[in-house]
Amino acid sequence: MGGLSRTDEVYRRLRQEIVRGELLPREALSEVEIAERLDVSRTPVRESLQRLASEGLISSHRRRWIVYQHTKDEIREIYEVRAALEGYSARLASGRATDEELAELSQLRATAALPDLDPDDRVDLNERLHDAVLRFAHNATLLRQARTSRLYFFNRSVARLYTPADLAYSGQQHRELLDAIGTRDATRAEAIAREHVEYALELILHKL
Repeated sequence: MGGLSRTDEVYRRLRQEIVRGELLPREALSEVEIAERLDVSRTPVRESLQRLASEGLISSHRRRWIVYQHTKDEIREIYEVRAALEGYSARLASGRATDEELAELSQLRATAALPDLDPDDRVDLNERLHDAVLRFAHNATLLRQARTSRLYFFNRSVARLYTPADLAYSGQQHRELLDAIGTRDATRAEAIAREHVEYALELILHKL
């Protein structure tokens, strides 16, 4: 477990499943089923569910935990925060990323340019790309806040809303963002990052 406690490991696994859309909105969560599936006792599962509830990812309904379903207004608020945080992260990353980190972004850009990515691979790439930009801003507080705001982002459910044209445009934005950071154009990087999040919000709200 790499030094993580059993509760931390269960929490991270469940949070990932929710954020990535593997556990769907309004899906009921059973302590017994989760404990059996993850091969743990019910105690770390119970503690993890309480932690997820405190973050607003699940809620109690008729004495059962269910994955929380965000309203359109809540999604809008989340994305407005994301636009601000990720835009500023891109600005900072443009000036603070090391040469090694820029090389990692270059590799991500090459992957983003591949045609016909599998949907799961596209979701994973999106998460790795956005997280890399956040990390390379080298601001721990900003990173923590930005990750918290990503309660509703490009997951499997959201990916199904995108047409091939939508995906192509989103991919173009990714490449332009990484190019701007790679040339250390902070103003352009911030503008593209904000535009990218705002585009995703407009598309999601229109198609929900």
